[in-house]
Amino acid sequence: MKRILKVIMILTGTLLFTGCATAPLTGRSQLKLVSDESIVSQYSGEYTKFIKELQVKNLLANNTVDGKRLSGIGNRVSVAVEKFMNENGMGNKVKNLNWEFNLIKSNEINAFALPGGKIVFYTGIMPILKTDAAIAFVMGHEIGHVIGGHHAESQSGKTAASVVMLGKALADALTGGATSIIDNDLMEQGLSIGLLKFSRTQEYEADKYGMIFMAMAGYNPQEAIKAQERLMEMEKSVNVEILSTHPSTQNRIEALRKFLPEAMKYYKK
Repeated sequence: MKRILKVIMILTGTLLFTGCATAPLTGRSQLKLVSDESIVSQYSGEYTKFIKELQVKNLLANNTVDGKRLSGIGNRVSVAVEKFMNENGMGNKVKNLNWEFNLIKSNEINAFALPGGKIVFYTGIMPILKTDAAIAFVMGHEIGHVIGGHHAESQSGKTAASVVMLGKALADALTGGATSIIDNDLMEQGLSIGLLKFSRTQEYEADKYGMIFMAMAGYNPQEAIKAQERLMEMEKSVNVEILSTHPSTQNRIEALRKFLPEAMKYYKK
């Protein structure tokens, strides 16, 4: 019985070990059990359907002044990103990206990225960001999620959590419930909180990417800090960081300040 359990543990460990990858630019170790390409295929259909529904409901603001402004900034940042990645031997990270920048009519203060280079902003965030440089930072941040392979990494984290729970279920079956002392709900909650922390790591990393990418596109990285300060003023409730996928805004500002000297190396006026 012990031998069987040991085999299960070895197989689980091997799966997780072989899924290790390295994040571009930062060099952080990542868990990659699925490829970035497979994630693009997984989301492409949903994204196309999403955009078509917005068009039918007349909720796309791409032809407005802000929509054209967003597209221009997005093109400028993405060109800089591709140039940098190609010059540094990481062209494979951008060769299959089909950039698309959409502005959605909504009061929501948010922006997000989908695999494949699909970047979406809500009109509600534009007045708060105010400057082109601030928009470029958020744009760079969202592109950072794509370049950093965060979508595949997040999916891999969920897969790994499922593997751990499956291993426990097998152990319970083989030992007649010897591991039942470990409550499944508590174990799942613990895994979920662990994944939340991983998500916050991704957010800090995307902030670094955002500062670098905006700088490469000719925008002053100092504006990233000002953008976060304006966003912090809009927060209506306290962010309990340990149970949030995003770090608190104050912590993000402090991290941006620490990273600013590095980001400035990429900035050419």
